[in-house]
Amino acid sequence: MDDKELVRRIQNGQKEYLNVIADRYYDDIYNFCCYHSGNREDAYDLAQETFLRFIRYVGQYKYVNLKGYLLTVAMNVCRNYYRDKKEETDRTAGEQEAPEDAIHREYPPGKYSGQDGYSRLEYCMVLKNILAKIPEVQREAVILHHFYGYKNREIARMTGASCAAVKSRVNQGLAQLRRLLEKEDLYE
Repeated sequence: MDDKELVRRIQNGQKEYLNVIADRYYDDIYNFCCYHSGNREDAYDLAQETFLRFIRYVGQYKYVNLKGYLLTVAMNVCRNYYRDKKEETDRTAGEQEAPEDAIHREYPPGKYSGQDGYSRLEYCMVLKNILAKIPEVQREAVILHHFYGYKNREIARMTGASCAAVKSRVNQGLAQLRRLLEKEDLYE
């Protein structure tokens, strides 16, 4: 059964089809949230919140692209997460765990070893930090385009920007990433 039919049935009161949608898209939404939050537990909560919002507003949903819609909801949930986390950080400045401690807690020594161990983790952390240095609209466009494979017009629908703006954001974001990676000697 396609997404449009599933949504139609849910809107007509057949709520059991919500599980089909969750099974179909949960991994993509969770990975998206995990990437944005950098924390598996938070990503789980963010993905759950995404599906709760979808359930809450499914009656108002007008079918276009369900996965894109869910990613848009997830993007908004993640933005709220960043805003709330920043406010919390501002309130508790000085009480936070050192980044090195968080890394060792999340990736304990011995669990990852050799070439695939900390070197891969360190590379991923550098890439994530570099992505964090580019403007949010460019970062979102780059992630949706290159990590999720969306076309510019699909990203435009998700973000409410024009296709030209999305194309510009992707190109500018990639150019900035390239420059920053060259500074770190990670771009070949």
